[in-house]
Amino acid sequence: MNIGTIASRNAWRYPNKVGLVDANNGQRMTWAEFNSAVNRLAHALLARGLKKGDAIAIYSRNSLEYMQLFMAGAKTGIVIQPMNWRFNADEIAYTLKDGAPRGILVSAEYATLFRTIQHQLSSIEFVAGIGAGHAFDLDFHTWIAPCSTNEPDTVTHVGDGDLYFVCYTGGTTGIAKGVMITHRNALTTCMNMTVAETISTDDVYLVMGQMFHIAVLLPHGYMFHGARVIILNFEARKTLEVIQAERVTSFLAISTMMNYLLDVPDFASFDLKCVRLLSYGGGPFATATLRRAAHAFPGVGFLQYMGQTEVSIMSAWLGPEDHRLGMTTNPRLLSSCGREALLCDCRVVDENDHEVPRDGKTPGEMLVRGDNVMRGYWKMPDLTAQTLRGGWCHTGDVVTWDEHGYFYVVDRKKDMIVSGGENIYTPVVEDAIYKHPAVKECAVIGVPHPVFGETVKAIVVLCDGMNATESEIIETCKQHLAGYMKPTSVEFASELPKAPTGKLLKRVLREKYWGGETRRVGGA
Repeated sequence: MNIGTIASRNAWRYPNKVGLVDANNGQRMTWAEFNSAVNRLAHALLARGLKKGDAIAIYSRNSLEYMQLFMAGAKTGIVIQPMNWRFNADEIAYTLKDGAPRGILVSAEYATLFRTIQHQLSSIEFVAGIGAGHAFDLDFHTWIAPCSTNEPDTVTHVGDGDLYFVCYTGGTTGIAKGVMITHRNALTTCMNMTVAETISTDDVYLVMGQMFHIAVLLPHGYMFHGARVIILNFEARKTLEVIQAERVTSFLAISTMMNYLLDVPDFASFDLKCVRLLSYGGGPFATATLRRAAHAFPGVGFLQYMGQTEVSIMSAWLGPEDHRLGMTTNPRLLSSCGREALLCDCRVVDENDHEVPRDGKTPGEMLVRGDNVMRGYWKMPDLTAQTLRGGWCHTGDVVTWDEHGYFYVVDRKKDMIVSGGENIYTPVVEDAIYKHPAVKECAVIGVPHPVFGETVKAIVVLCDGMNATESEIIETCKQHLAGYMKPTSVEFASELPKAPTGKLLKRVLREKYWGGETRRVGGA
């Protein structure tokens, strides 16, 4: 199936129904209007000479144009490359040079930054600006306005196994990896979401996670059923206003978002009875936060997703009934990340890829197999072969599983922190810390945080006779990293724990902070 036919089919089935709403600016589109805009963009791209397999990037916050580009790319086979707007200029330049798109859509908000790196980007043949004041020669809406609204002929030449988009995960030059997501991957997520969230045409879904992430697949599950999708850039009070005004029935919130929502001073004044399902993921949700959310949204079903970009969002889920049991008779369930998703298989294995006992105690790495698993990493064949060896995606998440098939995350094999839904690779932060001349050794770990789930902590050993302060270490990181990657705290130590082989034992450092936590690190 070509995932772009979602727009075509809804235009035929529900032409006059409002299908998408951009809550950032109030723009509303019926399914017929949306499909016409998608087709105009598809023809505009084809007229520029782009063809199946070429790439086009988008550098923007969540918007209607985002969804138009994804659907137009699907219909033409042109691969979408969404840009992480939280990256700094060097990181944006690296991912664009790596993906080599022939064109890019840039919102006015990021026009100035983009111009500082544009001279480095030899693959880009055109730039289309979105929004007032972008000052590019080509304006997105003016560009597509005269184009045909007919279905492009290319639709029939793009199918299941073709590349849909490349989603960069990680977050810095040299480590950011382009995860290749196919039409089949996207469709599998739609099917898994249909079952997990019991989606119907009458639903109203709010997407507020950054659409440069794999979270862009979340609205696909609802669009697949012709449900209305509301697009928003998260701000706590605005989110509550939109839920109330649009009668939103379901949404996904990461830990950070949920805490901000619950902390709105007059939260109780909003009418949120329309919400039937609240899903969450992107890192650990503290049990206290979960119970607080359940109290604030009485009668709402809760759904936890466990997964990562490489498996198209989900490999396992903990459903509403599990949450009800966890809140009442079986509290241990609240520390689980659920059981395997409907359309994938999961195993837990030791270092030799042999299954560990289903005793709820023996840890191993979680492996995933199914049509949700990525095609591989963009231009990284060796890493792809290593990650997908034996036909299974090696997730890097260390879990236990029990006789009922429930998974419990205990650690992360990959040296990565998930903070506020963002993946942060600790070697990158450590490299930045080492740029301070007084640093002899350092280790970066994730520690529990009530809002962000995890936050970045650095443990630093200083060179003999030299001094540094916490603020100096953090400032050094700010000079070399995107803001969300810098440590929020620094601890100084005389030495770091090591094995007899000299290997740094980060698990010993983490245990000091995670020892009392029931809901530990989780994939995203």
